[in-house]
Amino acid sequence: MQSGNLGLMPIQEAKRSDATRAALLCAARDEFAERGLAGARVDRIAEAAGCNKERIYGIFGSKDKLFDAVLIDALQEFTDVVDPLWKDGEVGAFVVRLYDYHREHPQLLRLLTWEGLHRGDDAHDIDDWRHGHYRRKILSAMAQFDTDDPFRAGMTTFLICAMPNWLNLVPQLRRLMLGDRAHDADAIKAVMVPFAEGAIRSWMETSGPAPAARTTGPDGAAGAERDDLVDDDTGPDVAAAAERLRRAQAEADAAKAALGAALRRANADGASANSLAKQVAGTVSRPVVLKLLSE
Repeated sequence: MQSGNLGLMPIQEAKRSDATRAALLCAARDEFAERGLAGARVDRIAEAAGCNKERIYGIFGSKDKLFDAVLIDALQEFTDVVDPLWKDGEVGAFVVRLYDYHREHPQLLRLLTWEGLHRGDDAHDIDDWRHGHYRRKILSAMAQFDTDDPFRAGMTTFLICAMPNWLNLVPQLRRLMLGDRAHDADAIKAVMVPFAEGAIRSWMETSGPAPAARTTGPDGAAGAERDDLVDDDTGPDVAAAAERLRRAQAEADAAKAALGAALRRANADGASANSLAKQVAGTVSRPVVLKLLSE
């Protein structure tokens, strides 16, 4: 009986450690979102999480590293709800999801703003998760906007996200400019959605097809347009672009299924969920790993 109890102790300790880490991340998210990196206090975070502040240093190492972990945790939660970016191929649907998410969960935008104020363009990372996250965003945007230029894809995405994000980030300016309708979400979306869709449609039509959509014309001049991607009247062919995105999504779904099978095999062979989550950091979040393991 005693040996059996001893065998359970590592599992119980791991569960307590996970629970403490989750409690600290939750408390720290509130503290950092309200007061920023410089103003946050580790003793307040520890008190809110129900533990001593030495646990913060034992688990995360420093207040700065705790902030990094909080920001990535918030981004992973956002990704599970709003991403994958352009999953339905509709700009209007995406800006609505983005606007609603940040309106209901304001902490992520606040954390990103505090990070910019304190660190400038120095975005800290953990296990290359953020770099992988945004690489996938750019690849998805390149497929969505039919371009092989990552700068063009990134800039277009940045501008689209700026509309719903800025509306949520500066409520005082929204109030000054929109008056009594500053909190009328339906009225705001009724203007924002066609504006975003029209801006993208105009951009796609006037900026020309992506470099990959051009080839050499009959007279040898560069710049002739591929018939399967471009229509003379409407610009890039919607059906071709949509099919390209569908293929990419199918490949992503197949890869995710293969990853789930590999994770379950490794887990059956004795690998813990935590170690597996670390192995795939930058690809899927820990909650997704747990979901895949349960399937």
